[in-house]
Amino acid sequence: MCDNNFKKYLDDFFDELVLYDDYYNGHDYKGIFKAGIDVFLENENAYNAYEVYQTFFMIYQITSENKSDEKKNSDRGIVSEQNTLLDLVKIMKDYEDNTGDLIEKQRDHFVHSVNVFLLGLAVYSQNKSYRDAFRVYVTRSNYKKYYMIDGEFSHEEFLYRWGVASLFHDIGYPVEIIGKQLKKFINDGIKSISSSYSADTAIDFKDFNEFNTIIKIEPDFADSYTGFFPEAKFLDMFKPTDIIAHKISTDFDDVDVNDVVKHLDSFVDVMGDSGFIDHGFFSAILVLNSYGYLIQKYAKNHDFFFYPIVDSASAILLHNYYRNVLQKKPFNLKAMHPRKSPLAYLLILCDELQEWNRTPLGVVDKQRSHVNEMTITIDDTRLDVDYIINGAMGLGFSEDKEEFLKSVLSIPSIFKRGLTVLPIVNHEINIMKQLVKSETEAPSILLRNVEKLAIQIHQQYIDTTTYQYEEKKANGELDDDLIEKYEGLVSFNELSSHLKIANIRQARSIPSKLRIIGCELANKNDPREEITEFTQEEVNDLAMLEHDEWCEEKIKQGWVYGEERDDEKMIHNYLVPWDDLSPEIQQYDIDPILNIPKLVQSVGLKIVISRIRMLTIEMHKFYSEGNENEADFEDLPDYIKYSNYRQADFLVKILGELGYDVVEKDSKGKPVESFDEDSLEYLAQREHEAWRSYKLNLGWTYDSVKDDEQKFNPNLVKWDVLDDSVKESNMHTFKNLPILCDKVNLKIVKN
Repeated sequence: MCDNNFKKYLDDFFDELVLYDDYYNGHDYKGIFKAGIDVFLENENAYNAYEVYQTFFMIYQITSENKSDEKKNSDRGIVSEQNTLLDLVKIMKDYEDNTGDLIEKQRDHFVHSVNVFLLGLAVYSQNKSYRDAFRVYVTRSNYKKYYMIDGEFSHEEFLYRWGVASLFHDIGYPVEIIGKQLKKFINDGIKSISSSYSADTAIDFKDFNEFNTIIKIEPDFADSYTGFFPEAKFLDMFKPTDIIAHKISTDFDDVDVNDVVKHLDSFVDVMGDSGFIDHGFFSAILVLNSYGYLIQKYAKNHDFFFYPIVDSASAILLHNYYRNVLQKKPFNLKAMHPRKSPLAYLLILCDELQEWNRTPLGVVDKQRSHVNEMTITIDDTRLDVDYIINGAMGLGFSEDKEEFLKSVLSIPSIFKRGLTVLPIVNHEINIMKQLVKSETEAPSILLRNVEKLAIQIHQQYIDTTTYQYEEKKANGELDDDLIEKYEGLVSFNELSSHLKIANIRQARSIPSKLRIIGCELANKNDPREEITEFTQEEVNDLAMLEHDEWCEEKIKQGWVYGEERDDEKMIHNYLVPWDDLSPEIQQYDIDPILNIPKLVQSVGLKIVISRIRMLTIEMHKFYSEGNENEADFEDLPDYIKYSNYRQADFLVKILGELGYDVVEKDSKGKPVESFDEDSLEYLAQREHEAWRSYKLNLGWTYDSVKDDEQKFNPNLVKWDVLDDSVKESNMHTFKNLPILCDKVNLKIVKN
């Protein structure tokens, strides 16, 4: 993970944390735990992750040992004792380490769980709304033995509950791994006999009730709990699924406990019939089985199980179950509010966002691009995550995450200004892929002509294939593939649904591609000069993007990679990164880009320089004023131009966060002539942090002396410690933005 706010956020959490045993019993558990976390952050591998697990489950181990009475322990001869909870962690780690090559799709869940844990600590430390929601949730419950220091609510209560939930949320993943292994082994085996064979598999329990039972040591284990909740007396409080069902119905008023009990009782059969495994379900049961046994055996206060542990286990179940079951019929729950289940809310959020440093273990996953690092900004109003990657994750990557989280969680409840997710590519040639779909959405001017463009795209394919066929036929170079392709040519109306959608997708993507290179579509009567061809670099960059979009489309339709193409089985050998394609195959993506100007002309439109590009040029002139060494904008390398277009787009985006729009000059609305000081600082800070992340991504580092060749810059620091003169310079941009917009026939208006 790169140098960013993340470690500071964790430092903030531990600075405010006081552990009970440290304060009252003279230990230094916090120091030991924090040291393990610091080492892990320096090198995020399984070895250091295990150190974090080991320290947490040693601090909170449930055994006969009395950690507060050293003399008593010495007299009893206690030197070491089995840690049942840590044993579960070892099992998960060993399974994951040794089984990846037998699975097609599999990523690390061991290091991942530690990063989820740390991300949750960061959110808790920086967001007061979440802290308040968690504190109120705990203190308003019937449980009164939560951690306190000098009579005040302690952050340790969160550390403990969150640690159990996050570090154990994937503990049942070996069950899912075994299911995937079985399916792959069976299918690989029968396909060795004949490729026409295929089979589906599922794991069945001979007696699931044996697994779904807490060993009964004390018959009165749940008496205190059922005293507060009389309706729970009709449930089996030694049955994990009944316990969680009651917890869910207690937290979510609209849910009937009997409906959840019924569904959870049949969930194993549902998974078997549907061919999937919800590891969160098994993880939750394992946690309740383990803690249920240990707390009966060693703890006097059984509420310790029925409140903190059941809270954590319920969150583990809900991190998949909420969206897959409770948001569907018959439950139909809306986006989760953190007050309902703070741990489940945070686990869903952090589990979805934790993408960095997830080692690919599966055969297919090893071939794909992955997030290496991240930068993050968290405060009381918003959460921004930038993923730094090598290669392309697909344009829908960030939007899918944002859309998912906003559909499952009530994001404004703790982040009033929202949440953003942005992939940042770690090499300059692909810099335009930092643009997300929300920034390159197709305008209505194109949508009216999508069908015409799609038909023209297909016709160009027919023309190109026909030309290749006739040329190679004349030279006696025909091959079977080209003959089959030529003989398979049909009109647009005769295409399969998948192929029609492919052409429509390509048509819809034209405005997005144009915007990346600073262009847009306009009517023929627009006064701006028409662009009839692109530069070679623009063609190559957009062709790479076209290939990424094609791959994304195929994968979402169910296609998978295979060395030999098989259309019936939806296997395609071109589902690989752009650089792995031969020049001949790359040409399939280049041709559509070369044809865009003619396509646009065929529907009565033209390509022109976009208003954003014109604004970008004005901004470049503004920054370059008085600097004789600064090149003219058109002389800059294309990747720097793309970066500048993106910066201008980003300025428009952050203006939107404060309720401003950038519109055509003749649009309705009074133009904004200036911003107040608070708005100026907010806008400048957001722009600076984005610039800093971008520079760090390209390999720049901090130095007190600027050196462009060595990629040194003295301003690569956080906003809080940035020199006041530089802050003023950043704000100066926004002070002049209304004037710059006016020069390109734009204006800023207040919504």
